[in-house]
Amino acid sequence: MIHQHVKTSSAVNASCLFIGQDRGGHWVVKDAQSLCGGLFANRNEAIRFAMYECQRRPQSVIMLPDGLELDGPVYQDQGKRRAA
Repeated sequence: MIHQHVKTSSAVNASCLFIGQDRGGHWVVKDAQSLCGGLFANRNEAIRFAMYECQRRPQSVIMLPDGLELDGPVYQDQGKRRAA
């Protein structure tokens, strides 16, 4: 069973949250600075968390088709995926 590990920050109100799957198939949510985010067992829970943290502003939640890892910055993750 996968447990949800979540950290939040008030700074997320001014930024976007990214959602994607990691290499293990888990759903990851995090902001660009990795100040807020979590690891989720399914897509619905990841979206629910992101929407709550962004105060239900759908334009602040971005799905990443290339995947996302919990550790490291968002843009670094994207470069690793494309290079692999």
